[in-house]
Order: sequence, then structure tokens, then C-alpha cells
Amino acid sequence: MLHYMNRRKFLGLGMGGAAVATLGGLPSLARAADVQGRVLKINTLAASAAVNVPLQAGLRSVLPTLAGYAAPEVQPTAKIPQIVQQVIAGASDLGDGDVASSLAACEAGADLRIIGLSYNNTSQVVVANADKLDSLASLASKGGTVAVSGIGDFMHVMLQGVLDKHGLPKDKINFVEMGSSGDRARALMSGRVDAVPMHVEQFEQLKSRGHFDTIVRPWEEYEDWFSAVIVARADWLQKDENRQAAVAVLKSALTAFRHTTADYAWYKSQVAEYASSKDLRGADDDLLKPVWETLCQRIHAFPGSMEQMTPDAFAKVIPVYKKTGALQGTIDLAKVIDRSYLEQAIKELG
Repeated sequence: MLHYMNRRKFLGLGMGGAAVATLGGLPSLARAADVQGRVLKINTLAASAAVNVPLQAGLRSVLPTLAGYAAPEVQPTAKIPQIVQQVIAGASDLGDGDVASSLAACEAGADLRIIGLSYNNTSQVVVANADKLDSLASLASKGGTVAVSGIGDFMHVMLQGVLDKHGLPKDKINFVEMGSSGDRARALMSGRVDAVPMHVEQFEQLKSRGHFDTIVRPWEEYEDWFSAVIVARADWLQKDENRQAAVAVLKSALTAFRHTTADYAWYKSQVAEYASSKDLRGADDDLLKPVWETLCQRIHAFPGSMEQMTPDAFAKVIPVYKKTGALQGTIDLAKVIDRSYLEQAIKELG
């Protein structure tokens, strides 16, 4: 709880600051970019995993093809809670931020709007050394150390919610912060921790290095465990040109989502371009295709209309955040979740 209060104070520091018609031809999008258009400042997480690639492709390859927009100034940020702070401060027009920080900022008084999904659900799973633990129940009964990115972040809250859902005790589980996914994976392999959250492609790579298995898949425990959203300040959205820009960004994201789901070859080409990991950029079909199938068919990470993004759907996860102390549960979701720009984008795409 102390960490989460620090995060809220950290977020509060910024309070004073202020598609193409079809999916064809996307490989040549960059060549069609309008270099004379508006340059939007969009803050995103510096590390781009397999699940992040479609939004990155939408921003970097699709958006510049829309009339009036040049390639955006994509602002990579190492620590995801800082993305929301930059939007609040006015340093970024839009942010690809995490749900926990976005909602905590709203509770702290920031007038933000969630206008889209960076992707649906989460691609992270909780992985354990199968020689020691074969299930979440085993972790709860035997005890152990779980490394998470941050106390109060969406995966820490998710795991606590699953423990509660299945009536499993938490008193023997020690949560520690370890920000880098690479550091968490190395800690798991060395036996310094017993379980860690990691992306599905990281798990696929890890399996060849030892006896590891997943003990929690969030998409099997929740209808939608939202983790990343597209956010903007309400005052920024008051200007006509900014509302139009928000629609353009969402059209770009939806175009990339739809093409990802429909065309594995196109997705693979975008991974080679925009994934952060050298191993992932060079992944062959044996690794990447099962990851793509999991993202598209099991997790439903790239919905063609972002239909999951509703106040009612977000309301289902608020009690989990509230129970862990990550949120107070005072947010007016009908105000914060604004689908109007998304609906306009869907209309224009047809």
C-alpha cells in the first residue's frame, strides 16, 4: 500500500500541467506517409512485446498514411506509470498507459479519458519452476517468492484476485518488485524466486531452458483483464483538431488490429520491424505462429471494434483493485471511459 500511495503522489506531481479504407497494401504504408502533416506526441512503453506490436505498427505505419498526419513523435518511456504522468503534464498528446496508473490518477483528481485499448486483456502469464510448483494452489500451500514489476500493478493485483477467487491463502507468498522482465526471468531460472509474470513469447523461449510451466493464465480467470489503454486529457480533447486526431489514432490502431488478426504474415513482418527483443524480431514460425494464435484466438488481444471497452466491463475488475488497496473504487467509469472517438473511428473505417 505504501508503494501505491507513492505512485499516486508521483502521478499527482503532474496535476498542475496541464486508415486506410481497406486492409490491403499495408506493407507499403510507410512509403505513402504524408510528411507534411501534424506530428502527434504519443508516449508508449519503451519495451515492445509481441502484444504491443500491432499498436506500434498502427502508430508508426498506418497513422502517417491518413490525410493531415505525419509520423508521430513516439516517446518511449522505460517505466510505465510515467506515461500517464507525461500525459497529465501536457508533455504528450496521448499515452499508451497502464490501467492501474490511469485509474489511480483519475482517483487522485486527474481529468483523463480512456478512449481506446492498447490491446485487450493481457499477454502475461504467471510462470513457475515446475520441479517445485505445479499449480497456484501449490504456491499458496508451500509458500514462495513471486517477483512482479510493481506492488499494486495490474499483474500483482490480478494474481491476488485469482488467489481470492479460488479461496487460496496469501500469507506464505512473498511479493517482491523486480521491474525488468529479463531480470525476473533470470531470477526464476537461477532459483532466486519461485514464480514470475512474463509474456507468452518469453515463456515459449524459456521452456527450452528448464522445466517451467504456467500456473495462471489471466484470460482463463477473468472475462477481460485490462492492462493497457489509450489515454488523453479531457481538456486536450476539447479542441476540434484534437478530437479529430484522437479518431485518427484509433482508426490506425483498429486497422492494425484487424490486419493482425486476419494475416499472420503481415503480423510477422511488423514484429520484425517493431518488437524490442532481437530474438523476437528474428523469431521463426515455430515460435511466433503459436504466439500469434494465442494472442488472436485465446486472449482476443486485438478486437476489431474494441467492443470490450465499456464502463460495465471495467467495473468488473474494479472490486479486485479495491480489495488489494490499489484503488478506492470511487471512479465514475461512465465519465472516464469515453467510446465516442472509437465509435467515430469505426464509422469512418466502415
